[in-house]
Amino acid sequence: MSRIVESSAAGSTVQKRLNLNPTFTTLLILLPFTCVCILLRRFVLAALFSVVGFVLLALARPAQRRRPDALFVVFALVGSVLLLFLLFPILNLILTTDGSSIVAMAHDKSVDSALEITLGAGMISTIVALTAGVPLGYVLARQQFPGKSIVEGIIDMPVAVPQTIAGIALLFIFGRGGVLGAPLHTYFGIQLSDTLWGIVAAMLFVSIPFVVNLSRDGFMNVDPRMEYVARSLGASPIGACLRVTLPLAWRSLLSAAIMAWARATSEFGSIIVIAYYPKSINTLMFEWYNFFGYAHAKPLAALLLLIVLAIFITLRTVAGTRRTVHTRNQT
Repeated sequence: MSRIVESSAAGSTVQKRLNLNPTFTTLLILLPFTCVCILLRRFVLAALFSVVGFVLLALARPAQRRRPDALFVVFALVGSVLLLFLLFPILNLILTTDGSSIVAMAHDKSVDSALEITLGAGMISTIVALTAGVPLGYVLARQQFPGKSIVEGIIDMPVAVPQTIAGIALLFIFGRGGVLGAPLHTYFGIQLSDTLWGIVAAMLFVSIPFVVNLSRDGFMNVDPRMEYVARSLGASPIGACLRVTLPLAWRSLLSAAIMAWARATSEFGSIIVIAYYPKSINTLMFEWYNFFGYAHAKPLAALLLLIVLAIFITLRTVAGTRRTVHTRNQT
């Protein structure tokens, strides 16, 4: 059933892949990298990126060599300035840090422990957010009810609340003397503050908006009539949702999971309030910077950037591979 309802989307995806234009690869990827390398006086890398750009343009298929609209070229050039702004500090930190110090930092036991805590807590908070946030996103996408804007405003609130305020608010709930923390600690011996679960709570608080909003937008892009067709063929409401809606919205759900995990693992302000210990990687970075200075924290910062970059490239590659395989199966 899901293969039938997805066939219409497959055709547009194939057409987009046929319309690939290396001009924008040059403008949005190679040009910013080349400019950054020139600014950092890495002229060999700059020349390499330039050569790659010319090769891409030369090897492009005839159908892909068409001249793009001037409007898109101008917009791409403006966008490349924004990408340059993002790449400059990141590549500067990585390229100006000694490689041996980054390798040594990767073998540091305190760094390994902080990474395990951060990645593990981020994974737990993401799973919890998906478990509760995706159903809520589905309700917000399919139902209209009085007070819906209030619910959406509450969901968006953690994005605007300063991190330290979020940590204080959570501490008054889950701390030893908090509304829930006190009875849990007194009667059950369960402590949330200054534990891994305190870190999970802080991460969950700031990542919920990404899961709910992205999943809601994904479900809104799925035509409800497809669910009605599935139900008319005998599928139950939950069956129609699982077999039709979720497969069509999987890209939005994957983006929700990635963004929620990224926001969770990057959280710092609320974590140091509710759970300074055990130390997450961001808390460790803050401590090293305060006590040992910039030079000592720089290799750790470069290592974290490389880890995050590798994770995001892997996730996006897997998502792109799945999309390509799915499109081929449909055609």
